[in-house]
Amino acid sequence: MKRFHAAVASFVPPPDAVWREGGTWRPGLIVGHNDAAPYNATWSGGRLVGFFDWDLAAPVTPEWDLAFTAFSWVPLHARHVVRAEGFTAFADRPRRVRLFLDAYGWDGSVGQFIEFVRDRVSASARGVRHTAAAGDPAYQQMIEHGIDVALETAVKELADFPDA
Repeated sequence: MKRFHAAVASFVPPPDAVWREGGTWRPGLIVGHNDAAPYNATWSGGRLVGFFDWDLAAPVTPEWDLAFTAFSWVPLHARHVVRAEGFTAFADRPRRVRLFLDAYGWDGSVGQFIEFVRDRVSASARGVRHTAAAGDPAYQQMIEHGIDVALETAVKELADFPDA
């Protein structure tokens, strides 16, 4: 992520660029992937080599993009969601967040970063609801499957995350 963010830092999208979920580019932002999760990752020889599914790419701060990436990879999603995926090492999450942030070069506190994650995930839940209400069938299915509720559950659970 750090290398990607550095690579796109000087990119200025055309003024008429349209982003799937909105957004306006301004100096200081990057065009983030916004969904750099394991389900959008590609591997070669056991190594992560890139991401696909750039439909949510849009102007964001690097922290905003990084927050959803940590949410997906640490993972920080709601316990019931990641438990169903096989992750149960909840006590190890603070260490995993610190490793993730150290690898990125984050110099802020874990607590500050977790607030970015909570804000980012709350915005994602609102975005799912908004887009579903606007008639997007894929987002309506997400609502039917409780994706928005699971995201809000994660935000609540992260309120007690230790500042390790």
